[in-house]
Order: sequence, then C-alpha cells, then structure tokens
Amino acid sequence: MNKEGKYIYSIIREGDKRNFGPIGINNREVNLRDWKDIAAVVSSTPIIKFDRLAKKELTRYVTVHQKVNEQVMKDYDVVPMAFGVIAPDINEVLRILERAYLQLKTALGKIEGKVEFAVQVWWDQKKIIEDLTNTNSQIQELREKLQGSILGLPIKLKLGKLVQEGVEAQRRTYTKDIHEHLKSFSCDSNSNRLINNNKLTAEEMIANFSFLIEKARESELDKKMNELGKKYEGRLRFKYIGPMPPYSFTNINLSLGNFELVDEARKLLGLAEEVTLDEIKRAYYKLAHQYHPDKHGDDSEEFQEPMGKIAQAYSVLENYCQSCGQKQKYSFKEEDVKDSIMVK
Repeated sequence: MNKEGKYIYSIIREGDKRNFGPIGINNREVNLRDWKDIAAVVSSTPIIKFDRLAKKELTRYVTVHQKVNEQVMKDYDVVPMAFGVIAPDINEVLRILERAYLQLKTALGKIEGKVEFAVQVWWDQKKIIEDLTNTNSQIQELREKLQGSILGLPIKLKLGKLVQEGVEAQRRTYTKDIHEHLKSFSCDSNSNRLINNNKLTAEEMIANFSFLIEKARESELDKKMNELGKKYEGRLRFKYIGPMPPYSFTNINLSLGNFELVDEARKLLGLAEEVTLDEIKRAYYKLAHQYHPDKHGDDSEEFQEPMGKIAQAYSVLENYCQSCGQKQKYSFKEEDVKDSIMVK
C-alpha cells in the first residue's frame, strides 16, 4: 500500500473549515489546515515521484494543481505553492506554515486583492526584415554594393550584422513601449522566458510579460490591450491570459526560516538588533529616497531590483512587528523572533 501524504496547493489568509470537494489530485477532497491567521489548501495523496512521470501524466497533475488554485482564488487571495510540494503528514504542513510564516504573510500582503495576467507578443521576423530592407538607407546601400561586387563576403557579413542589429533594436523598441503602456496601471511586472515552439506559423514570440493587477482594474486591461492592438495592427499579434493566481509574484523558499528572513531584512535596512517602529520606517524611507526608480530617469530600470528588495525587507519587518503586538521596541534576536512567531 502506497504511503499517503498531504499535497499543498496554496496558502490563504485564515478561512473557515470549508471543503472544496473532490477536485484535488486523484480526485481527493481539498480542504484547509490553518496555523495562526493563515491556512494551507491541501488534499491527501499517495507520495508521488513527479520527476519520474511521463510528460503526459505530469501535465495532467500540473493542470489539476492549477485548477485547484483557480477554484480557491474565486473566494480567497491565493499565494500559490510551487507544483509538487507533498508533506508527509498534517503535522509537517503545520510546521511549514510555522517556519515560513513571515514569508507567507508578506506574500499575502503583496497580492491582496490582486491577480496575475500574462501578456504575450509575437511578430513575423521575415516581415520585419523586409520592412527594414525597404526603409533603412544603410541596408539598401549595402545591398546595392553587393550586387555589383565580386568580393561579396565582407559586404554580406556587414549586411547581416546591420540587419541583425536593426531587428534587435526594433524588438527592444516594441517591448519597451508595450511594457511601459501596461505597467502604468499594474502593481508589479515580470519578464518571463520566451516560448517559441509553434512550428505551424512563421511567428516568433518577442515578449512574455506577467502583470500583477488589482481585481477592481481587470476591465482596464481589455482597454489597454485594444489600444495596443490598434497601434500595432499588421505588425504584432497579442495574447493575454488570466486572471490567474499570482505565480510570478510569490517566490516562497521553504528552507528559509522566520529568523533568517528577519535577519536578512534587518541587515538590508541597516538596523540594529533592537529598534522602534519609527526607526524601521526612517531606514526604509531613507533607502527608498536613494533607490526609487522614479528618481533616476533613464537609468530607472537598474534600480527596480534593489528597490524591490528594500520594499520586501520593510514588509517583512512590518509583518514581524505586527506579530509581536504593540511594543516600544522590537528585538531581532533569534530567540525573540522565534518566541514572537510561536505566540498565537
């Protein structure tokens, strides 16, 4: 008989003891297991070695994982877990919630009232090259030289390089404009791996963005995408997918405990081991003033990552202080962090 474990789909703020029905892996019942004010969405399952499965069977399990989270998302804000997390028993589920409590609370705060949309963009590169050839004077001049030259290889190499550079410049122009157009109403955005496995068409994917959007503003995405469709009609093709659980905006490291998380955040903000809430806020605002992308004009992109880490650190410490209750000073020492998390 196969040993059973608990498959973890996602984390939500504490809910009721509701049962979502037999929608889990192998048609098992999906329900909630809570610790403090958060809860894991779980179902019983045989211990499965996912890395040994055939692609078709693995895809089926991944689809179930996604569908469960989409169902839960109808009623809750969801921090989706990575596919394939199986705890040996319910006690281990609770230990995971305890160990990663501040990570999960911080992630829930970030995605509260928000969903993810993926926006993908394709073009026909042959058509782009044709347009470049017809409009770029340097390319036209080299092509004319090539026709009348007996030493064509150097000219061919120079022409090829010029076309490649022109195509890449056009790609950057398009993707930057699209990203700027859509990020203006999103809370966060990521650039994802390009997928170009469609052999049925000559189209190539040039952008694959994820945007974190407030649920109340979902309808604005339709308007924004229609604007882009009209602007680039005949040149680009767009596809957008969602709403989805915010997979691209929650990266939970289950090996990172609460103290390690708090200690990293404290050091990033340059704080001592014992501080007031005002000192935390002042440290954050000082760094935000220095690193916020809006203060750096054309160089803003290189400041997005450090500013994101600063904001994340502040959210971690804010959640930690809330878990401690109202105090004059907050201790970041290991024993104090552990004690404060354990208090229910």
